[in-house]
Amino acid sequence: MNTNQILSATNTYQTAESYKKSSDSKTAETQSAGTESTETSAVVYEKNSTDKASTRNSKNKNYVTLTKENQAVIAQLKADAEQRTAQLRSLVESMISKQNQAFQIGTLTDSKMYEMLRKGQLEVSPEVRAKAQADIAEDGYWGVEQTSERLFSFAKAISGGDTSKAEDLINAMEKGFKQATKSWGDTLPDICQKTLDSATEKIRSWAKDSSGSSEMADAAQNAFETQAGTSALDK
Repeated sequence: MNTNQILSATNTYQTAESYKKSSDSKTAETQSAGTESTETSAVVYEKNSTDKASTRNSKNKNYVTLTKENQAVIAQLKADAEQRTAQLRSLVESMISKQNQAFQIGTLTDSKMYEMLRKGQLEVSPEVRAKAQADIAEDGYWGVEQTSERLFSFAKAISGGDTSKAEDLINAMEKGFKQATKSWGDTLPDICQKTLDSATEKIRSWAKDSSGSSEMADAAQNAFETQAGTSALDK
């Protein structure tokens, strides 16, 4: 997994490159209509279509305007995930340096790092093991509750609060789970499946009570891989 990936499963959304500033979208729209454009700081996530006029209609279900609040949630979760993944990699590099002077850290790919963690090829100190145990505990950062809550928050933000996208987001999250399994190189630890189930339940409950995308899949993949890596340190 590349740490630049962050939490396409459906045809409802485009890739992350489809994000455009609303000011750009508004300018193009109003120019074609011969009216003045109005600038806004919101972000538009729109479906690829030959009928640009219809996709730019804010009433179209495939057109989602992300508020500043949603943008902030997405940015915060991405940055946090990247930081946590970098911390895990730094920890693994440190352990390798202490245990295998001949290993070239520059050759440590993500897949190799996960392989070493999965196979228990690193000697884990009592301090690191204790920290990993705390992180994946019921109330830990990488525990089921907190991790599934972050995925749920990401899902709500990226959907713009549109509950009709719930199943699309769940499908994307499941795709991320499969991608994480492939990157991990084996069946993910049970904690990852429990997290997927918990996040799915949260999304469906949200959709039911209040009644995407490649980014959702990336965010899920990142979360599951790092959660698996942390869990491996507890062995």
